[in-house]
Amino acid sequence: MEINKLRAFVDLAKTLSFSETAENLYTSQSTISKQIKSLEKELGQELFERNNKNVALSEYGKLILPNAEKIVLLSDWISKETSEFKNNNSGQIRLGIIPTFANYDIFKQTMVYQKLKPDISLALQEIETNQLINTLKQKQVDAAFIRTMMPEKLDFEKIIIAQESFTVCLNKEHPFANKNEIKLSDLKDETFIMLAKNSLLYEPVINLCRKAGFDPKISFVSDRMSSILQMVENKQGVAILMHPQTKKSEVSFVSIKPTLTSTLLFIRNKGNHSKIENDFWNYLKQFEMPNWNNCGNR
Repeated sequence: MEINKLRAFVDLAKTLSFSETAENLYTSQSTISKQIKSLEKELGQELFERNNKNVALSEYGKLILPNAEKIVLLSDWISKETSEFKNNNSGQIRLGIIPTFANYDIFKQTMVYQKLKPDISLALQEIETNQLINTLKQKQVDAAFIRTMMPEKLDFEKIIIAQESFTVCLNKEHPFANKNEIKLSDLKDETFIMLAKNSLLYEPVINLCRKAGFDPKISFVSDRMSSILQMVENKQGVAILMHPQTKKSEVSFVSIKPTLTSTLLFIRNKGNHSKIENDFWNYLKQFEMPNWNNCGNR
């Protein structure tokens, strides 16, 4: 019997709403429905009485609910104690990072921390921002380095590291390559090379272009910024990216108008943390962007 099925049952017994339970457990309604049906099949009994409008606990559901709650609480306690034990004894910090993390100076500073604290292991997990936030909420990582357009809407502890604006990447022989700034509408006839759809930047670039009066003609999509810059260098098209930290000798970076600004930051869940997690967090604070006071992170 899987604990996630019991957790779905216990939560649904409280909410009597598949949508609310799905939101509480950071999953989809269909997943909750499948978990409940699977548990009912395993037990050979219906846990809920359903119709088109309502969900109600069955008599059998009422019977087993108290013990199911105890099992879920015990599982949570074991997970918490195990996590604390590992954090306090194995000396590992699980840091979720976006794919471009290594391009920034803060990456070097985290490696400096590793040298300063040889007994603490930094386990880096590369994940896109959209998935990273849920990974952090589910406590699969201890902290995360992300990019966001709206840091003020994130309900986490935060350390703001930097802000970046969109720039257009052009081959140095492109007619616009020597300009300081161009209008986005000037690129309407260009061929675009884009970051993948699951990246945080894909939709904002599409929306910016549409606001400028055109749909970008996309010839290639890649998960890797290095591949995109290589294609720009080879005159395969232009790309709109946050100003890359990696330079290419045959690529120019030109400001565009209008643009968007993104924020690079570390986040972690609010609440209690292990000693080594707090030590690492306090180390990162010295690199916080100065005069940042509108994100409510303290």
